[in-house]
Amino acid sequence: MKTFDRKAKMDEMETLDCQGWHFLCSGEQLPTGEFHAAVRYKAPPDGQVRTLFLDPNRYDSAKQALERAKEVAVRWAHARGGDGRGDA
Repeated sequence: MKTFDRKAKMDEMETLDCQGWHFLCSGEQLPTGEFHAAVRYKAPPDGQVRTLFLDPNRYDSAKQALERAKEVAVRWAHARGGDGRGDA
């Protein structure tokens, strides 16, 4: 059974702008004490925040999960060329 330190930082978040998209990337702590990567973005035209990706994989630290979230966001933005019309 995994245990976790209640004093440890629970989530790490970072904003990321890429190819005209505005992302909120995070490493979010789960009830198990592990972390998963989450990517949200501001959807045009109204800037409503939507969830793009919740990683089914688990990570030992918020930092690892955050790095994975940033990788996913950058890849997603580059696949769309900044216009939102590329492949998913």
